[in-house]
Amino acid sequence: MSFLQAPKAPSNHLRRESARILPRLRLIIEFRPWLEYAKRTKHPTSSFALLWETFALGASLATLLDLLGSPPPRDLQIDADKSDLGLGLPHREKYFTNFIQRIQLLELQNKLPFGEVLRVQDLFGGTNSGFAKVLKTVERVLNALQDSFPGLFVLPKDAKLQRQEYVQELLDSEQAHVATLRMAGDSAELISEGAQPLNPCLECLIVNRTVLRQYHDRVFRSLEDAVQTPLNEDWDEIFAFEDDARKDAVGAYRAICANYLGLADILQGHLDDSQPLLASHAQILLNNVSVLLTRISTYYSLLEKILSVTSPAESSTYDSLCSAVFQLQETSENLDEMGHLLRTMRSTRIFKGRAFTWRADIDPSELGPLLLDDLLALDAAGTPHAVFLFEMMLLCCSEGVDARPADAEPYAYPVRAWDLGPALQRTTPLNLVHAIPTPRLKLLRLSDSDTLELEWIDERNKPRALEFYTTCAEQYDQWRVALEMFAPSVYTPSPSERSSPDAGEPRILSDDEDAGGRRRSHARSWSLVARKGPRSESSSLCQEGCISDQESLLSPNLLPRFFGGSQDVSPLAINTMFPRHLGTNEVVGFDVPPTPPPESEPYVEADSTALLDLTGHVRRDGSYPQAHGGFADVWRGVWDRQPDRWVAIKVLRSRLDDPQMEAKMNKRLARELGVWKRLDHKHVLKLLGTVSDFGPYDSMVCPWLEQGSVSKYMERRGDILSMTDRLQLLCEVAEGLHYLHKNSIVHGDLTGSNILIDDEHKVQLCDFGLSTIVVEICGTSSLTSCIGGAVRWADASLYSLSTEDGEEQPTPAITTRSDIYSFGSVTLEILSGRIPYHYLRSDAQVVIEIHKGNKPRRPAQSFVTDTQWAFIQRCWAAESDARPDAAEVVRSIQALHRASLEFRRHTY
Repeated sequence: MSFLQAPKAPSNHLRRESARILPRLRLIIEFRPWLEYAKRTKHPTSSFALLWETFALGASLATLLDLLGSPPPRDLQIDADKSDLGLGLPHREKYFTNFIQRIQLLELQNKLPFGEVLRVQDLFGGTNSGFAKVLKTVERVLNALQDSFPGLFVLPKDAKLQRQEYVQELLDSEQAHVATLRMAGDSAELISEGAQPLNPCLECLIVNRTVLRQYHDRVFRSLEDAVQTPLNEDWDEIFAFEDDARKDAVGAYRAICANYLGLADILQGHLDDSQPLLASHAQILLNNVSVLLTRISTYYSLLEKILSVTSPAESSTYDSLCSAVFQLQETSENLDEMGHLLRTMRSTRIFKGRAFTWRADIDPSELGPLLLDDLLALDAAGTPHAVFLFEMMLLCCSEGVDARPADAEPYAYPVRAWDLGPALQRTTPLNLVHAIPTPRLKLLRLSDSDTLELEWIDERNKPRALEFYTTCAEQYDQWRVALEMFAPSVYTPSPSERSSPDAGEPRILSDDEDAGGRRRSHARSWSLVARKGPRSESSSLCQEGCISDQESLLSPNLLPRFFGGSQDVSPLAINTMFPRHLGTNEVVGFDVPPTPPPESEPYVEADSTALLDLTGHVRRDGSYPQAHGGFADVWRGVWDRQPDRWVAIKVLRSRLDDPQMEAKMNKRLARELGVWKRLDHKHVLKLLGTVSDFGPYDSMVCPWLEQGSVSKYMERRGDILSMTDRLQLLCEVAEGLHYLHKNSIVHGDLTGSNILIDDEHKVQLCDFGLSTIVVEICGTSSLTSCIGGAVRWADASLYSLSTEDGEEQPTPAITTRSDIYSFGSVTLEILSGRIPYHYLRSDAQVVIEIHKGNKPRRPAQSFVTDTQWAFIQRCWAAESDARPDAAEVVRSIQALHRASLEFRRHTY
């Protein structure tokens, strides 16, 4: 029987192993939501605690096996992005039992080397040996993934540059630290000259200065060598973890910390010395000794940054780096603990002298370590109060008149553990206003500015609340981190409540993950205005005349989720404003009032195949579009004929100043929309009609699909989609494409973004035929630039190659065989969960690879089998006639789906 209990006293080995595995899991974007959930709900204080809380969810470990090609059963699928999973012990045991069974199956299939035999009690029983077995099993899975899954670990786009900068910062700061040590030692010796007897605190600094100089000189020389060998630094050698020199250095820092407050008292006395030279050196020591003690924590901070931009697959000394981070964190925390205890002892004496109005039952010496003391206001314009955070109680006191000079320097944050904070440095009487036991804290409410609100239950079991106002971001951050350790719940404003879109809780998938190309579509290149702003590269090119005025209105790289779910909207998108570029950089907007319907002509649907004019019968929802791009916006609206159902209105924006081209555009668009309206298939999105009161062209009205594109659908549910589920999606895409081809319609832009998912989780194809308008309006010579972000999916033959005399060859026409090539790319995307050419960061690099004749690389066999890869290769055949037609594609995909069902039936 298990009890949902973590090891109470984890061994040093267990904590070290946790610190080695956690950074790897943080670099796997599919696993990161589970870590964020555990961190957000449990507020663990160590790597070990965070790992246990995450693994104890049970379902989290299934993500790793899914990446290894072993998806969970449908009844055990769960999303990590829920606000509260609410998993009880039986559910957690059920998930972990399934994890154990799937581990055994992978071992039998030779996909995982044999190892520890797990039991449910190993995770939940609260023993060191049991959790050690869990960690070893997870490490086996990670090693197998690293061997079979190229690109498993996702780093920021500029990870190598960031890493180089962090290592250089480490070297530069070490050089500065050595210089500060020298200067502090010289000042201490000068002050001590002629002093009899020598003050013990000064003597401690002078003696230990020599030990620290020797150690840090060595570290500096080792770092100089390490800069020359990126990704292969020997961190154990750099910091001499096994050498006596480091042990002596740590002892020296502890000795200086133990004597710091006494040394500060002595130096304060020298500041008023009649000898200016002694006073100046005393000030030098006051400014630098406290900073010297932060060196270990600075090591830890910088090495943690280096670790965050280092891939285990690329660095041969990754484990050494993890070990260095762990040991430096341990040393830093031990030094802080000593500082807190010394400051607590000093504060007891201070309280005895300053306490004025006080409760007799509160003795500061019995409240545990003093973690933080500071000055905080209780209202936006109020007088600062002295606030003391003890381990067992938060004390808030009012004061008398501030004796601190008005022109004094502002306090430096963060307040260090061995320093007296702003409240303890004052001499005014303390009148106790609030005494809040930390176990009674219930909620910490954060703002996006400078306010912290605490809610607690008082002695009478009544809810109470108190707001603190901070004066700077550093002070706010220090108090936020300190209070989060005690508050069971932490409320962070939602994105709509924050003044900054980047504030508050982190998103599950970030731009860094976008750069990695896994579980992300190419949507990041669709919304240029929102991502880069009005001074983006694309807009600059337009303003400089590098893009033709006849650039297509329907460039396929603008089609993220035009008829899908909602998106964040740029503030630049203004209601009923349709910008037109003039001869300068200015953008002028034209207000277009909606056209009311004729009162005498009520709406009548006479022909189900006719293109309905819904002008005046569709009203927009909200003041801004739900999605937008460089050429079109998508509004969410309500059709008065179906008021309980949302519709999507796709509004094209004009960029053609030629009246003849405008007329041609209107005629060509009307023809394509007429064809679309006559289509009727379960996997082709319906066109409900058009409206003319949303933009300069007829705007398309379609059903609103909350699930969005298949790329976004997989981004949310990809971790629980089995191979059979993915093949089912491909069957539906193939059926819809076959229907279009039977009706002589070329899609022309088949990508994951133009494959939508309806409320029944079925496929709907959209935005087909638009690329033919691109060719007609822009001409074939502009097709490559019009395709833009879809280059990863598009037929390679569409990209013109230069001949030997430098002239470009004519661009081939878009045909049904071009769609088959794109279907092969979509198959790769859906099966592997990664966009084609995911290992190339820019579309320009993709074009170069295409010109070289290089197709996307094959993923691990657990994602794409030999038979599936052979089918994709047929779709990518260089000769279009060698590619299968749509009917054969349907038969092939259905056969693969049946084979997957059969395998699943025999496996489970």
